[in-house]
Amino acid sequence: MALTGCTPIPFGVPQSQTGYPIITSGYFALPDGARQPYRLYPAQGPVREVVLALHGYTDSRDGWAILASGLTPHGIEIYAPDLSSFGATANRGHWPGTAVLVDEARDEAIQLRAQYPGVKLYIMGESMGGAIGMLLGASANPPPVDGYILSAPAVWGGPSMSPGYRETLRVAAFFDPGRRLTGQSVHVEASDNVPALIAFGEDPLTMHAPRIDHVAGLVTLMGQAQSACVNFRQLALILYGGHDELVPPDAMRDCWEAIPAGAPVTLAFYPPDYHLIPRDLERATPNADILAFIEGRGLPSSAPSLATVFLSGGG
Repeated sequence: MALTGCTPIPFGVPQSQTGYPIITSGYFALPDGARQPYRLYPAQGPVREVVLALHGYTDSRDGWAILASGLTPHGIEIYAPDLSSFGATANRGHWPGTAVLVDEARDEAIQLRAQYPGVKLYIMGESMGGAIGMLLGASANPPPVDGYILSAPAVWGGPSMSPGYRETLRVAAFFDPGRRLTGQSVHVEASDNVPALIAFGEDPLTMHAPRIDHVAGLVTLMGQAQSACVNFRQLALILYGGHDELVPPDAMRDCWEAIPAGAPVTLAFYPPDYHLIPRDLERATPNADILAFIEGRGLPSSAPSLATVFLSGGG
């Protein structure tokens, strides 16, 4: 069983489809030899701020299209790479390890910092990308950025996750690592924006049916991100939705409560939103807050006050 589980299963090279072109604006040439394709969402007019956008699990560079449409008119330039093992990367479908994901994101930020001297640079991450952002900001060698926007960071791990679930996944990953998980029996509503979910599912860059060992790698990353919350002291906006069905409320509370007192972190809670906050039907409020944070303004919504209520057990 273990031997058959190790048989490589090809994920194929994504190809453009009618209505879903693959847009590659360039590549990040990284010190580890990787060439990670990215999509540039160019600023309209002079570049005022730059964002390195890290997508979520099974997603790709295309996951930022909706949010970018509201940010680029304000002079915000967005670089959205395919993270290692996702999108159209060379190792698509094969988990690279947390260290690779974190180090490559750091190297991409360093390149953008050199390319845009004197311009404010932010790391923005959604779900898994938010967990990578948490690890970057909490590391001993954080990238040279001016702040972080972490949308529903995947910090579900450690004591926040059932030990039985972790052990079951560990055993499955050992005996049958290459088995593909379709998720057909799992019913999770990631967003209430049905057209956006359909577009996500039909996008050729979206990775379907990940391997068991790939999912196990994600669980490890989430646990590491949960542990990193206690060391996160960066200027940041962290968003969470009241209808998030992927990151449990207790896991997010554990992370928020662990962030050091006095850290320049703005916590923001949005009761109507789901996991994919910038794509939800209720995205206008959180996306306006993201814009305000990037521009160095106070958040126009009541989300920080609602975060206090959420931390107290309400919401």
